[in-house]
Amino acid sequence: MTNSTEDVPTAATEVAERAPDGTAPAEEPQRSLDELLTEEWNVAMVMTMVDDRHSSRPVTCVEVTPHRLSFLVSERSEWVGHIAAGRAVVHVTFSDTKHNTYVSLNGTSSVTTDPAERERLWSPAALVWFDGPQDETLAIVRFDIEDGEYWTGPDGSFRQAIALVRGILTGDETAMGEQGVVVTDVAH
Repeated sequence: MTNSTEDVPTAATEVAERAPDGTAPAEEPQRSLDELLTEEWNVAMVMTMVDDRHSSRPVTCVEVTPHRLSFLVSERSEWVGHIAAGRAVVHVTFSDTKHNTYVSLNGTSSVTTDPAERERLWSPAALVWFDGPQDETLAIVRFDIEDGEYWTGPDGSFRQAIALVRGILTGDETAMGEQGVVVTDVAH
């Protein structure tokens, strides 16, 4: 007998079909970013695809709203230039291994150097990379969320082990966690 994870459906691998308007079926769990992202989640992996080349980098998220993420970045970075030129497809993920929660977001991105927005989003921690909110290289990547998914499960090794045993004994494939869609404020 061989063990094959391909034959075992899990909450983390199944993706429900979407309605034609992109919304989730009524029975699929839904959560907002406010419910999923805690203050501990300030670093995201931002993936860009330009032509057929993918690249990713960790970026500090300085603001989360129901429909937008904002990142302080250097406008001199090549990947930021691709976003500003409208050449990059962007995907953002968050991973919180402490709480066993993961979020994957799709959307559109733009770049701004608006002085008022740079001042509003400025954080002293950004002094590592910038001279202040007036730094001429400082820009903001705005990621407008179109849709997304999340995966959650029991946190802590002990709770994970209990959930695994419960799933095996009962056949409940949701015992190890929940997979659902991220809901956003579409009227932005």
